[in-house]
Amino acid sequence: PVKNYGSAMTPFYTNLAIWVGGIVLIAIFKLESDKDEVVPKFTAVQSYFGRWMLYVVMGLIQSLIICVGDLLLLGVQCKSPAAFIFAGLFTSFVYVNIIYALSITFKHIGKAVSVILVIIQIPGSAGTYPIEMTPAFFQKLHPLLPFTYGINAMREAVAGIYGFHYAENLL
Repeated sequence: PVKNYGSAMTPFYTNLAIWVGGIVLIAIFKLESDKDEVVPKFTAVQSYFGRWMLYVVMGLIQSLIICVGDLLLLGVQCKSPAAFIFAGLFTSFVYVNIIYALSITFKHIGKAVSVILVIIQIPGSAGTYPIEMTPAFFQKLHPLLPFTYGINAMREAVAGIYGFHYAENLL
């Protein structure tokens, strides 16, 4: 049992905040690296992974602030705070990788796809309602959406870890 509705909804809204944080990172920082006289030569791979590290580190910081804020500021019920924070950090790593890969590959179209993905994941991840109550379209997409697993892993941490469900959702 979960004490209140807010604690029960925390996994959904935390995942939503982490994904939106990743989109905001892409909007704030430039995607491409500039070549200048300080660092005159680097390969496309070095440029990609250099920016990737910036986005991942910033995403992890954002996620840490979100998860610790949920626990300390909002006072969310959580059976395993360490598992909750780890799930937040791990999902941030995954979400930022998806958003960055789409954005660097397809530029503005990739950014738009990232926004469309978050819109599809809201009803399709079973974050607010059981997936059985949604249209067949979302039921078919449900296992393909990253939110599904991030939300389920955080639910395990909030309400209590049962068996290997936490690890399965992270995997």
